[in-house]
Amino acid sequence: MFEACSHFPEPSHSTFFARSMRLALAGAAANPALLTAAQREGSIETYRRHLLAADPHGRYAIAALVWMPGQASPVHAHHTWCGYAVVDGTLSETVFEWRGEEECASATRTQARNRGAVSFVRGGRGAIHRLGNNSDAPAISLHIYGVAGTQMSTHVNDIVRTADTPALA
Repeated sequence: MFEACSHFPEPSHSTFFARSMRLALAGAAANPALLTAAQREGSIETYRRHLLAADPHGRYAIAALVWMPGQASPVHAHHTWCGYAVVDGTLSETVFEWRGEEECASATRTQARNRGAVSFVRGGRGAIHRLGNNSDAPAISLHIYGVAGTQMSTHVNDIVRTADTPALA
């Protein structure tokens, strides 16, 4: 995929790349042997991220996220392209719209993301969301980010203020 899109300044600007990434995520998420028992372990504190693979050239990192009931991400955009697929359970995704003049995001819709659901977005504040597990059972999602594995926890999420959160003075 990366070689086929090498003439783009950013691979995610290619519709071929986005479509191929969605297909790859859907195929991986449908594989019942994708994750080991250890990679399915959650945490009671917050959702748990398991690094599954990292490109030796630093182009991407793949992780399994385990969401216990009631756990959710902060409202965020992404500094890089990313995609995810729901492997087990159901996640709730709230999509937000960036309000530049007010420097905050406001919710536009919430939808259930059931097993097999796939999403892929470019980096930037045009794709702000929050994922969470509103069900009574654990949920697992497979994520791929356009960063090196060592940067997954620092260079992916762009945490944004929401309209109902007061601005810092």
